[in-house]
This record gives sequence, structure tokens and C-alpha cells, in this order.
Amino acid sequence: MTRQPVQKLALLAAFALLLPACKGEEPPAEEKKVDKQPPPPPPDNTPATPQFDLSGPKPPETSAVVFAVDGALLPLACFNKDKNQIVPGKECGGMVAEGSEVYMESSFGNKALDKTGAGTKASLCGDSGAIPTPQLDGGAAYDWAVWPKSLGLEFKQMHPDTWSDRGARLEDAEAKAIQDAIAKIRNVQGDFLPKQKATVDIDGDGKDELFVSAILGNPADPDTYLFSGLFMAPGGDLGKVQLIDRSKKGADVIRLRGVVDIDGDGKRELWTSVTFDGGNGDRIVQMSGAEPKPIGSWTCGAG
Repeated sequence: MTRQPVQKLALLAAFALLLPACKGEEPPAEEKKVDKQPPPPPPDNTPATPQFDLSGPKPPETSAVVFAVDGALLPLACFNKDKNQIVPGKECGGMVAEGSEVYMESSFGNKALDKTGAGTKASLCGDSGAIPTPQLDGGAAYDWAVWPKSLGLEFKQMHPDTWSDRGARLEDAEAKAIQDAIAKIRNVQGDFLPKQKATVDIDGDGKDELFVSAILGNPADPDTYLFSGLFMAPGGDLGKVQLIDRSKKGADVIRLRGVVDIDGDGKRELWTSVTFDGGNGDRIVQMSGAEPKPIGSWTCGAG
């Protein structure tokens, strides 16, 4: 045997001795442990709700104004502390000095504090006496506003779902009670259709009032209504349904937009809205007496 084959055999033998050692350095496959981490939670893209300081005096310790927002602050009604009464919006503008802090909110949850600007301007629908603010001048959109800002804690806005097709559905007993109430006002045959169903406690007794906006469609003219109005069942009692407001035109719909205690007497006033061909108007209805009392006329020439 030559020297070169002997060297090759020695190298092969040494390599063979190393193979078991290399394999032994790895643990058996069944003994391997894989750390399984839970998947990360999905990102929360919900915008943070802004927090505002809404502290301060409230009626009846101070005067207060409720506004509809239509490109500017359009006064609907106010509590005049000196007169100790709620007065129409046209008497309210002078109460709010330039630079006063107001709280604004929309039905989609947008909220803001802003300060009133100088003078007055016309609202988008042409009503005079509206008050500008920097944010509204910049194109911001809100539904309502109050001064002082502390009155924002007393405001409850109805969710838009209440006047959706699904949200406005009535129980059989509710539908019958409203139709009976309509028949007492105008006994005509039409297509009954609820347009809103909302519940909210306005007198502080712990029982929600039921509000229903409903129409009677005209079978002879689908573009007009034989009746359109907003009703309330106090405490949800269908035996005591009363008319809150009624449309005087054939194609208008009245709905409840919100409630707020303007004068601090423990009873919330109603912010109602009428939708007509080409626009909508707003006003406040006071419920402290036996009968609903509209405060002033509709904005935007409605009603």
C-alpha cells in the first residue's frame, strides 16, 4: 500500500468520527420548542374624544342662549335672567359679548369650544342676527351651540338613527295610538308613515317620554301629505299622546332634534326642526305649561 492511499484513509476515518459529534449537538426534532406569540391587536383608529372644561354658572344663575348653527350662530331662544323668562331668538343676540366662549356640537360627535366674533352676519339661509366665530368662518360645521359653555352639559341631541327608516319603526300599539291622535285632529284617510321615534326624559321623573313624528301620505298626490306632525307620549303613556307641533304645509316633516333646560327649572325645552322643499328651519318649544309653547317663529322662513 502506498503512502498516499494511507493518508486518504486516515482522513476519511477522522471525518467519520466527527459526524456523530456534529449530529449530537442538535436536539431531537421532537424536543425543539417554538415560542408562539399571540398576534398583535389591530390598531385602534377611533379618534380620541376631546375633553372640554364645561364648568361655570348655569341658568337660573345666569342668562343663556341656544343657537342653531347655519354658517354662524343663529339664536333660537334664550333665558333672560333679568326678566326670568325664555324669550325668542331675536331678543338674544345682544346678550353675548364679543369674545364670549361658546360650546358647539354636531350629531356626528364633533365638539368644539370657540369664541364669538365681532358684530353679526346673515346665516346661510339668509336670517339676520347670526353671530360669527373663527371656526365657523373657516368652514367648520356643527348643528347646535350654547352660551355659556356650561349649558352644553344640559343639552341632549337626538341621534340621526331616530329618523332613519329602521329607527322610526313603531310597535303596533304605538302606531295605533299615533293614528288615533291624528284622527282626532284631522279624520282623513291617508297612508300612515312614521318619520321618527325618539325617547328622552324631559321632566326629570326618570321616565322617558316617547316622541313620534308621523305623516299621512296623500293617495291622490304622493308629493304631499294630508297631515304631518310631532307627538309626545308623556312617560311613554300611549293613553296620553299629545300634539307638540304640526306642519302647515303639505310636504313638510317636523322632528325632534334635541332637548335642553334653558332656564334651569328642571324641565327641558324641545329643539324642533321642520324640513321643507329646499331647506329646513328650527325653533324651541317650551313644555313648562299645560300646552306646548313655541318660542318665536321658525328660522329660515320655514313653517
